[in-house]
Amino acid sequence: MAQTTGIQIENNAKGMPAFARIDLKKYGTELRDFFSSKGIEIEESTYNPEFVAKIKRSEQQIEEGHFHRLDLDNITIGQ
Repeated sequence: MAQTTGIQIENNAKGMPAFARIDLKKYGTELRDFFSSKGIEIEESTYNPEFVAKIKRSEQQIEEGHFHRLDLDNITIGQ
């Protein structure tokens, strides 16, 4: 299968392709006109891309079991 840069297909919880993430800097002009003609508004993220990448890395680490669980009953504050 050929790869296209700027378009990422994402799966739903069942592992089936369900979403397309499209780089609007690369394809925005053409897509904005198409979406507008269909009455679709483009939602742009207000989050910093570096922050989003950190969150995604953290989610991946949790899936892989690389995390520590804290027992809140054994936490003491001060001495």
